[in-house]
Amino acid sequence: MKSAADIKQQQSKELMDLIKWIGGRARLANECEVTPQAVYEWVKRGRISAKGATIIHKKSQGFFKREELRPDVIVWSEEI
Repeated sequence: MKSAADIKQQQSKELMDLIKWIGGRARLANECEVTPQAVYEWVKRGRISAKGATIIHKKSQGFFKREELRPDVIVWSEEI
């Protein structure tokens, strides 16, 4: 079982990898249909929203899995 610190570190790393892969924060905001300020808050917080993780999972065809972007989420409210 991962510690809370390990989970936080994984979330932050996955988010930074996603931003790099997608081509920047503005592009991530556009793909997730949120404001750039929302992405700024994700970066500040160190994790993407659960809804954003689901969107990215679908749009990346599973390359970025929501379970890896948000390992702290136990029950997902949306199906893939």
